[in-house]
Amino acid sequence: MPYGTMATDRLEGINYARMREYRLKRTKEMMKKYGIGTMVTWDGWDIRYIAGVYATVPCRWYEGQCVILPINGEPQVYCVTSFSPYAMREEMPWLNDRIWATLGSTKMTDTVESIEPVIRGIEQVVRDHGLENEPIGLDGCTSEFLVGEALARKGLKAVDGKQCMFQARAVKNQDEISCCRMACTIADSAFDAIKRAIRPGVRECELVGVGMERLYAMGCDETMEFVCASGPRTNPLHIDYTDRIIRPGDIVVVDINGASWQGYKSCYYRSFVCGKATQEQKDRYEECRAMMYEGMKYIKAGVPASDIYKGFPQSPKYWGYDKVNETASYAMAHGLGISLHELPWVHAVQVEGDEMLLEEGMVLAVETWTGARGGDFGIRLEENVVVTKDGYELLTKWPVDQITECPF
Repeated sequence: MPYGTMATDRLEGINYARMREYRLKRTKEMMKKYGIGTMVTWDGWDIRYIAGVYATVPCRWYEGQCVILPINGEPQVYCVTSFSPYAMREEMPWLNDRIWATLGSTKMTDTVESIEPVIRGIEQVVRDHGLENEPIGLDGCTSEFLVGEALARKGLKAVDGKQCMFQARAVKNQDEISCCRMACTIADSAFDAIKRAIRPGVRECELVGVGMERLYAMGCDETMEFVCASGPRTNPLHIDYTDRIIRPGDIVVVDINGASWQGYKSCYYRSFVCGKATQEQKDRYEECRAMMYEGMKYIKAGVPASDIYKGFPQSPKYWGYDKVNETASYAMAHGLGISLHELPWVHAVQVEGDEMLLEEGMVLAVETWTGARGGDFGIRLEENVVVTKDGYELLTKWPVDQITECPF
């Protein structure tokens, strides 16, 4: 665990070399399991996972940046963190100069012929490593069909690579867990800033700004927009924010979902009240908290991830609905790491055969919601944990035993 967000010469913090080595090893283990000879990813999070390169959010949309990983070789990186790949080579020595300018966009093309520069780059790596007869996994590509057809014309076989990468990221080493822990620590601070700002007249969007300012000030490298819903927008829960003005007695639900430190995320709900809570609000809050912890009691290494759902209401009628899919997000759990939602995935519409056993080193987010259908408020809570041999380590430390009141 790092003591803070700065490196030091006298205390062991995060060992980034060890983390990169572990992630590359995990990726190759899963490529072997899935029978993939070469992995090609355009996914920003998987680019970072495999190669330690940060593909910035504004540069992801056109899918020009990618990493090509042969199972018997090293990552080949085509990215634009700098306009010059030569500058990137100096900044990222662990890649041993295997950084080049981008091959071209996969999203901005509509024919096999126009995507040829990208295909030539993939083909060269594949043939240089003697992997022509092994499937090529495609990950994070919206033009997967087009790329697959172009590769087929070269005599190469493309397969889906997304599940392989999800499996690779599911179990974290000690350094990744330290990053997750720090993301939650920073989110704690953002909650404190938000709590102090909740007053009659403040708007949801202002609270998001207050929280974002704190996250970036403390070293986050990217964030996602918060959930900030107040008053009647908490039932049914709206997972966005507006310029709604908060009034005395309003419930304010905030999710710091995506505070990212060294790439690793928090997904962290808490519920506040502007002023003093009513008894009804306190009772509903305790109902939500107890439900969440009832599910969390099943967490430990070796048990099916779906056991967590045993602690939640088994019927949508609990929330006043008839269809399971209408309440699938009301009580759930999901993996958390370099992206906001990872394996395992636990919810009411679990897909048969999509089962995973919990393993030490998995990081999970467990979240629940309570509120009467048609009511004027709801409560949402969430905890982030690391799976251990006998249970879990709690990463999220904002007080949860009772609703946070914001007196004025």
